[in-house]
Amino acid sequence: MLAKAIFCGSRSTANRLPALLRPMGLGILSCCTLFLCCLSGCSWEELFSAAVPTLPNAVAVDRALELCSLTRGDQPFHLILEISPPSLSRSGAPNAMEMHGEVEIFWLNAITYRTVIHSRNFSQTRIVNGSVVEEHNTGDFYPRWIQNFVDALLDPVPKAAALRKVPGTVPVSRESHACISNAPGELSSSQICFQDEEPRIASGIDFTRYVSFDDFEPFGSQQIPRTLINDLPANFLVQGHILLLEPLPRSASKLLKAHEFTHSARQIHTMLVSKATAQSLLESSPAIQSLSSYRRGHSAKISYTPSGTRSSQPSPQSPATIYVRTDRTGRVREAYRDSSDIYGLQSAAVAHALTLKFKPLLIDGVPQQMEAPIELP
Repeated sequence: MLAKAIFCGSRSTANRLPALLRPMGLGILSCCTLFLCCLSGCSWEELFSAAVPTLPNAVAVDRALELCSLTRGDQPFHLILEISPPSLSRSGAPNAMEMHGEVEIFWLNAITYRTVIHSRNFSQTRIVNGSVVEEHNTGDFYPRWIQNFVDALLDPVPKAAALRKVPGTVPVSRESHACISNAPGELSSSQICFQDEEPRIASGIDFTRYVSFDDFEPFGSQQIPRTLINDLPANFLVQGHILLLEPLPRSASKLLKAHEFTHSARQIHTMLVSKATAQSLLESSPAIQSLSSYRRGHSAKISYTPSGTRSSQPSPQSPATIYVRTDRTGRVREAYRDSSDIYGLQSAAVAHALTLKFKPLLIDGVPQQMEAPIELP
């Protein structure tokens, strides 16, 4: 108790020090505090838990969204984001020069907005007026590396409702960088990470995307990131930079009005499906057929972690988990390897994945783009 009282006292004393002497005063007082804490027998947890504030998980999620999500603010906006191609292209990723584009958003509210995408091989103008959607596409495939940016601008934290329900508290400070994750699952897992004491959103993650946020600047009462980093599988990084963020001009009102209804069969949507569903839609592939025979004749090397939990280390012949994204005909247009390619052999699996053909994924009779994890030997 004595140490804790002195610790609190040292902070108030530091506040009274002149600005030039404050760093020296804080250092001396901190050393005295640690020495007295050791004498009194208090733990590191007791010492630092009193100094780091915490928030209930649901409160932290809501505060971060209200502070950093443009679509949660009360200010209609006009935004232009430039997507810069990565410096190096990797196996399975599109050509680096193809990964250059621009996203423009005119936002009035959640039921009235306009998104415009320009890139080398795909462009889209989409106007939403409640249940009426007008969509015009140039190109037949909406790539993941673009959609991740659009989704992150409109909804920076995937599955936020599930993250609010995670019990517990999270520390919030400049040094904390804490995260909240929901129950892990092939398709249902998600995570939000925080930075600073407000807190701000550091990243939003689920199976389909991992986008982190940086370079925060004020916009109205909010703090909005000007840099978005799209971390595709295997740590393939694509950056987006907000070139313009302004209140929605009055002259933009005519751009927000849909003039025609685009039937769902002519819209491009992407559906995330399970590994089992993807396997059931895959057309005949000798490599996939050989996977089941491999499993019958081989087993993974089993080891135990320091905590006692069992883990398996893949051998060079183990099946590789590959992310694939198809167009509406079922042809694979994007494929990325998992980041745990310890043998450097998954590039061959990615190259093979790009040759695969699936039966079209039909939702209410309408073909959709599909994304899923699949296993390849």
